[in-house]
Parts: sequence; structure tokens; C-alpha cells
Amino acid sequence: MTLPRWLLRFGFHLLYNQLAFVYDLAAWLVSFGQWAAWRRIATLFIRDGPILDMAHGTGGLAADLTAHGLAPVGLDLSPAMGRLASRRLRRQGMPVRLVRGRAQRLPFPKDAFGNVVVTFPADFILDPETLESVTRVLRPGGRLIIVALGYLQGSRFLRRLVTWAYRVTGQRDISEPDAIVRLTEAGFSACWQDATLEGASARLLVATRL
Repeated sequence: MTLPRWLLRFGFHLLYNQLAFVYDLAAWLVSFGQWAAWRRIATLFIRDGPILDMAHGTGGLAADLTAHGLAPVGLDLSPAMGRLASRRLRRQGMPVRLVRGRAQRLPFPKDAFGNVVVTFPADFILDPETLESVTRVLRPGGRLIIVALGYLQGSRFLRRLVTWAYRVTGQRDISEPDAIVRLTEAGFSACWQDATLEGASARLLVATRL
């Protein structure tokens, strides 16, 4: 049984806005310290070309990508997340390339990016408007890379706990086949992949714009 959708939306709204300052701590706690390693797995699938870090959150992935010599542009709707991400990047001496905007109306020109990366997104990512917007800004052959979930390393109890949390919060409301159908209808060739980096494993949805 999942929590009521209105309650979930309210809780996520608080976490991404008024309570954004506890986001990294919450992510670390629920993943038992593996969150950052999970998100870095996205780097295995990035192709040549500019990168959009969509829903950048506190800027962890933007910092990871910049440390790899890349120059991502981050986008997020939350002003609180924008401030936190900007502070993180400046503290590490990294350039700040952050834009505030909606995934459904990306404020970038057509074919602007070779990669759009999203880590642990809410259900907005498979919204038809979002996929239409991503298709517009991605170059032909460009990739949409979604880190959907992490595989918790540890005891069976911990793995069951995470599975329960996904179910309660509705993070698995959309089936994997349905996700492929939605992306195919939006003009992508897509597949689910498991990958491992730094001893951490995650499940990703990798889609190539046709």
C-alpha cells in the first residue's frame, strides 16, 4: 500500500524547498551512505556533447561531472536547491552554470545537448510534456540517462527496507515496460540497464533520441 499521492507531493515539496537544507542528509541516511556513489554511475553512460543535469538538486552530480572535466548545465525549479547547489560549486572552486526552470518547458534551444541526466527523479520525468521538452533539446543520437534506483549493499533486512520504502512512496508506480513504451512513443530507443561503479550498483533507464 502506498501513501496518499497528495501527502507524497506535499512531503517532496517540503524536502525540495523549505527543507532542502536536509536533503543530502536524508539521502545519505535512506541509502546508508551510498547515494553519491549511485548517482555517479550515470557518468558511465554519458556520450560526447554538452550535458544537462536536470533537477540538479543540491548540485552533487554537477560537482561530480565537473570534477571529471565536464561542463554540465544544471536546471531545477526550486530556488532553495539553486542556492544550495551554487554554494556547493563555489565552495569547491567550480563554475556555476545553473538555470531555474521547469522540466516540461526547458529554457534551451533545439538540439542544445548531447546528454540529459536525471538522478532519482519523481514521476515528472515520464510526463509527456517533459519527454517532449527533452526530445526538443537533445540532439539526434543524444542520450537521456535516468538513474532510477540504487541497489543497497548490505544485509537482506536493509534491502527489504529499501524495497518497502520504494513501494510506500510510490516510486515504482510505473512499470518498467510502461516506461519503455512512453519513451518509444516520445521518439527514443530505450532500455533498462544495471551498472556498477565504485562498488555501488544501480538500475538505469538509458534512452537514445532517434
